Amino acid sequence: MGRKGQRRSLKRLFAPKNWRIERKVKEWTVKPIPGPHSKEVSIPITILLRDYLGHATNRKEVNFILHNGDVLVNGRPIKDSSFPVGIMDVIEIPKTKEYFRVLFDKKGSVNLLKIDESEKNTKLFKLINKTMIKGQKLQLNLHDGTNLLSEQGYSTSSTLVMKVPDMKVVDSLEFKEGYIGLVIKGKNVSRIGKISKITPFGIYKDAVILESGNDKFQTLKDYVLVVGKDSPIIKLE
Repeated sequence: MGRKGQRRSLKRLFAPKNWRIERKVKEWTVKPIPGPHSKEVSIPITILLRDYLGHATNRKEVNFILHNGDVLVNGRPIKDSSFPVGIMDVIEIPKTKEYFRVLFDKKGSVNLLKIDESEKNTKLFKLINKTMIKGQKLQLNLHDGTNLLSEQGYSTSSTLVMKVPDMKVVDSLEFKEGYIGLVIKGKNVSRIGKISKITPFGIYKDAVILESGNDKFQTLKDYVLVVGKDSPIIKLE
């Protein structure tokens, strides 16, 4: 493999543990390019098409599929086989009429959940923080690295319900007790429950207790994405 190839590749043994790939079959796999989502919580589109869905057997075939504009991520065609996708992204394959949402399973591995066409243009964004920029404009910084200018203020940690690819906010969900949360990080990843209490715990200022049936579990506020008021507004399992 030449130097250029190595810059675009990653040794399988050192690939993030949340990628469901064979580690010892081949030496190299695809390295994600810088983009939305950090490399620790994203996966290259090639691996999803080849290893997860079986729509290609090698990267050359993936490049052919992408070059023809046959795969959309959040409503936009993706051309680069190293493009990273992450939690809440929607993968659309128009020719096969397949639609998937990127989530994590109970082990923290990247997972693809098949969804209906009616959900393909809906994506949930966790509002990480917000800053005032030049011209007194409010910039919203979202969980996948997206920055959005807004005339309306939203509470930090709330969820913005947006239509993609237009990136239009159609609703918002506050981070409040009684709302439904999805854990997106930590040992309770993928669990869904009602936020029963937001309270400091030890050194953690923003601990959250969630309820699922008769079970209660605790995590950090930063690890929870609000997904609905009484029930999730999108398919999650």
